[in-house]
Formats: sequence, structure tokens, C-alpha cells
Amino acid sequence: MSKPVAIIGMACRFPGGVATPEDYWNLLVAETDAVTQVPPTRFGTEFYQHPSKQEPGKSYTFAAGVLDQVMGFDAAFFGISPREAAHMDPQQRLLLELAWETFEHAGKTPAEMAGSDCAVFVGVASGDYGDRTVDDLNIIDAYSATGNTASIASNRISYLYDLRGPSMSIDTACSSSLVALHQACNAIQSGDAATALAGGVNLLLHPFPFVGFSKASMLSPTGRCRAFDASGDGYVRAEGGALVLLKDLEQAIADGDEIHAVIMGSGVNSDGHSQGGINVPTSDTQGALLEAVYQRAGISPEQLDYIEAHGTGTAVGDPVEARALAEIIGQRRPKDQPLLIGSAKTNLGHLETASGMAGLIKAVLSLKHRAVPASIHFKTPNPNIDFVRSGLQVVDRYTPLQSALPLVMGINSFGFGGTNAQD
Repeated sequence: MSKPVAIIGMACRFPGGVATPEDYWNLLVAETDAVTQVPPTRFGTEFYQHPSKQEPGKSYTFAAGVLDQVMGFDAAFFGISPREAAHMDPQQRLLLELAWETFEHAGKTPAEMAGSDCAVFVGVASGDYGDRTVDDLNIIDAYSATGNTASIASNRISYLYDLRGPSMSIDTACSSSLVALHQACNAIQSGDAATALAGGVNLLLHPFPFVGFSKASMLSPTGRCRAFDASGDGYVRAEGGALVLLKDLEQAIADGDEIHAVIMGSGVNSDGHSQGGINVPTSDTQGALLEAVYQRAGISPEQLDYIEAHGTGTAVGDPVEARALAEIIGQRRPKDQPLLIGSAKTNLGHLETASGMAGLIKAVLSLKHRAVPASIHFKTPNPNIDFVRSGLQVVDRYTPLQSALPLVMGINSFGFGGTNAQD
């Protein structure tokens, strides 16, 4: 059995004005759809939008879950000069704020953490901010490289807070933040770190990814994420970030830390040479990972109360994920106890490299409140998912969990290059 790891602190910034975990819970319970549009002031969206995906250099949608503001930053608070701050990717700035808030939420001070072997693992991939400068090399200065290199996203946290455990940025596309969480758990379990910050970040600052995903027909033309629904027509991009602070469970209990949830097991694998192509998920490998993680954690299918699914609302991804969940968990449960599933992407959009954190924090809050909020936009079940035989049930309304036993939830995630993650 895996050595349990405690979540002792967390912080998040999500669409819909979410600045705290409490804000997030309120948004979920209210069944709020936080998807809007990328503001035209970001990069002139009107110029880059065209209804036809065949139109060169254009995206057919700029629907997205966006933060209220992404450029504000108190550089002096972090001891950073205005000149350096101007060249720092706002993703780095957001991560510094989230790290401070995570320590606060855990009842720690940055000074208390300084010099410790705290590890940092961050899921990050977007190079949007740096891409904004490539057409004018004259504006590049001494701060441009550290300001826009993905490795610095994690390293800057370690540098500024003087954290001396492993520090690395991880890019496995949409599974990045759950892979980061897995690596953080491994670091604690192996003794490489006594504590670890793990999470992810994603900001939408350049049209390039929108255009690319439009050409691949990945984005929803109707601008809504309808996970597991018949009308699911693609995913909706979103931005935000979140971090959690982890510690060995026994040590957290001994130290008197507030424990928000316990991670009993985690795992990562790859689809390998999937027949549908590099960006097509595979149910067999997702299922194999689910089985391995729950077996190592000593958790049987009937013990699971809920799984926060990847649930992007795509024609290919949803049936593949549902098939894996059904074969490994749903069909092994009593017929009158279907596995509850849902997706926060229906509320926020898909945060890509940070999406696993949106799912994780939703699960932690659901454990705390002993209830699961609705997965919105679920009206007509996807006909390519056999819900009758699958043993799965999409949560379409606020659902209290009545079990007298400790609740058990899972989070599933996969990246479009084939890397799967499960916690």
C-alpha cells in the first residue's frame, strides 16, 4: 500500500472571480457557468476570429474561462524590480502569489519554510507571454530568458522562498498538474522532501494555441463544455492556477497540521503507440492505471464515492474515459450503487495544464462538505456511453453523500500526448 500523504494547505485562482477555495465551492454549488470570452484587449481577438476553421491564421472561437485580471502584480512585495517584473510571464507572478497563499492556508509563514527541503512541482506549458515578443527582438533584455522559460516557473518559487527540495516544471499537457502531484507524493514518500508544493498554472495570452486547436477541431464551436452529454462538441479553454502543500500523513498528525484530505495513492502511465494517433486517448491504458493505483492504495471499486473525471466534453475523449471507468470500477460495483462521476470543466472550462488542480480541489471540498455539486450542462446522455451497463452516473444535481464511512474520491486526467494520471 502507498504511504498516505496529507494535503495541509491549498490556494486557487479560477474563472468566475474565484480567489479562494471557499469562492470555488460557492461557484460549484450555485451551478455557475464561468465561461465567457477572451477580452478583446488581450490580443485583438476580433482580428483572429473567423467562423470557418479553414480560414488561415484564424480561430472559430474565443470562448473561454478567464480570470478577472492577469497583469496586476505587487512586484515590490516579492522583492522584484519593476523592470524584471515586466519581463516575467504572468504565470510566474501568479504562482508566487499562490505559493504565499498556500503557506498561509496551511498556517505556515514563508520565513518558517525558508531553508527547508520543501519540494516544488508545477505543471506548466504555455509560452504565450514569450510568444508576444518574438516579432520584436529589440525588446529582449537580461530578464527575458528567466522571465519566459518554463523551468523557472517552479524554480522561481524555490528561489524566492528559499526552498531547497527538488524543484521542477512538468509538461504532459492536460495531465501536467496531476503528474506534478504524483511526483510530489513520490518525493515525500522517498524522503527527498518533508513537504512539497504541487500544482499547475495556465494563462491565455496569445492567439497561437486557439488557432492551432481550432485547426484540429478540438474546441467547442458552441463555446460550452458538455461533459458526457450527447451535445458535447469539443472543449473550452480556460485559465487559472492552484497549488497544494503536502506532507507525510503521520508527520502532519504529529505536527498538529490541519488535514484537508489524504492522498492514498497516485500513478502515471502512457498510452504508448495508440492506434488512433498520438492525441487520441486509450481506454485500456487508462484502465490499467486505474486498477494499479487503487490496488496499491488498497481501495476496492465499491469503496469509491465519486470520481472527478477528466470530462472534456469531446466526442472521442468522453466515451474512452467512461469505458475505462466502467470496466475497472463501475461494472464491479453493486448494480444499485453506480459510481458517481462529474467534471469541473463544465463550470470553468478546461484549464489544460492546471485542470487536474481544479478537479483535485473540487474533490477535497466535496469531501469536506460530504456532497458533490452538479456537473452542469448534462441533459441527454452521450449515446456512445452505455450508462445502463457501465455502472456510472453523472452527477446532475447537488448530491449529499450519506455514507457513515470515510469518503473516498478519485481524480482522473490525461494529456493529449498520451500521459495519464490518477490520484
